[in-house]
Amino acid sequence: MYDFDVIVIGAGPAGYEVASLLGKGGKNVCVIEKNEQRVGGTCLNEGCVPAKNFLETSSYIAKANYFKNCGVTTNSNTLNIEALQSSTNVLIDDLKTAIHNKLNKAKVTTKYGIASFIDPHTVEVDNETKETISAKNIVIASGSSHRDHPLLKLEGDTIISSREVFELKEIPNSLLIIGGGAIGCEFASFYNALGTEVEIAEFTPNLVPAEDSDIAKALKREFEKKGMKVYLNANVSDYTLLDDGVKVQIDLPKKSEEKSYEKVLVSIGRVPNSDSLGLDTVGIENDRGFIEVNENLQTTKYPHIYAIGDVIKSPALAHVAYYEAKRVAQMILEEEVMSDEYIWPAVTFSTPQIGSIGKGEKELKEAGITFKNKK
Repeated sequence: MYDFDVIVIGAGPAGYEVASLLGKGGKNVCVIEKNEQRVGGTCLNEGCVPAKNFLETSSYIAKANYFKNCGVTTNSNTLNIEALQSSTNVLIDDLKTAIHNKLNKAKVTTKYGIASFIDPHTVEVDNETKETISAKNIVIASGSSHRDHPLLKLEGDTIISSREVFELKEIPNSLLIIGGGAIGCEFASFYNALGTEVEIAEFTPNLVPAEDSDIAKALKREFEKKGMKVYLNANVSDYTLLDDGVKVQIDLPKKSEEKSYEKVLVSIGRVPNSDSLGLDTVGIENDRGFIEVNENLQTTKYPHIYAIGDVIKSPALAHVAYYEAKRVAQMILEEEVMSDEYIWPAVTFSTPQIGSIGKGEKELKEAGITFKNKK
């Protein structure tokens, strides 16, 4: 006899969605989140929601001069960063309340603590005191965290990640962004609009490496028109903390450059939150922390254990997590299951924005798929 029908580990988009769907479907569900502040996951607390609120705000400042030329009078085109942070926190709290209401309405039990496997049907919840609970099915939706730089260590409000960037009390005069992926390019656009001297150091030959090279080149041109400097094939090999910032050495293919910045933002991708799950205890297979699943999102060894969201190798996007959550809920509820053949849209909210859907040119070539390229 199990304590619950389903245990869900993680209360981000994948976790709270599958938990609420299963609860509404009549299952006795328990969702486990590390702590109450993390409900909503990366998307709500340090990703999609705060980032888009920041970006939308900065877009109006960037357009202020245009509005003035059109005869619109404004008192100021400066930003009160603390007021923006306050409004963002209100938005996050409102959405977090909505998630709690959604789970409560579905009669989902919520527990807080670090979850780890004891056996294939049993999980320990560690939150000062330890509690053991069991379920017929378990869904791992533990999400991801920012990837640490191999050299630079986070340092107060000087060397920061995409988590601390929302907590800065002042707009920096200069900023180096290490990593030119979607997150790095979005923050580059935000701070550039506010007048910060922005530079980007990207390790690969292109910005937004997930996109086709012609799109990446177009974005680089637009960034440079806006006064940003972009280093490609760039490796940060050394740094020194200063009283007023950081001195950084950037190694390029033919030279090295050394420059000081007020702030450095490390944005080099995400890693799955799986270290504390005790995967080895029960033999759940993973690749560098990403849990291996089949086409039905079941772990390779245990068909009753599922994994969804950022903790597997699917695109780390909230709408992907929602879709996977719906599929798993349908399987557990023994309903008709949506197809695993899907084409994902994706947007980088830089300035200019980038939109894509489905596989890019590089992916199609690697898969041996015949296609036509029209421009």
